[in-house]
Amino acid sequence: MSTSCDVVAERVALGEPLGDVAEHAAECPKCRRLAALPAELTAMREEVDPGLGFSARMTAGAQHRLVVRRRRRVAVAAVSAAAAVTMLTFALTRDPQEAPQPQPAVDLGKQPSPEEGADDPEDLRALVQLADTHRSSHFSANWRAIQKPLKPYQSLVKGVEP
Repeated sequence: MSTSCDVVAERVALGEPLGDVAEHAAECPKCRRLAALPAELTAMREEVDPGLGFSARMTAGAQHRLVVRRRRRVAVAAVSAAAAVTMLTFALTRDPQEAPQPQPAVDLGKQPSPEEGADDPEDLRALVQLADTHRSSHFSANWRAIQKPLKPYQSLVKGVEP
């Protein structure tokens, strides 16, 4: 929260009427001098000279700001480009996770006859899928897909005492 003196200084700087702080400006010597300043400036007959080199200082200051803005713009563009290249590289080099094929439930009580053996196309498909080293070389597994076909065996495991 600003004091009354700060409010007076702000209103004088903006050229606004003092309004509700006029009483304070009349009592306070600092605010009285500050409130009289615009009238004194208008009473001056001479034009205020900003001094030698004013335009050069303003031009140099403006050029410095432009250089700083340009550097920031270049830095932001470089960081954005690096982030985009990183994301693109990650997207292109990552192997898409293959969806596992559902395994048919196997009945442990039934033994395959020698006639069925390896000639069964379903068994051949299962063997080829098990032999797929690219699929099985991943470090992690989808445990939901693994646990689902194992549900029938949980009753067998629960019944066996170690």
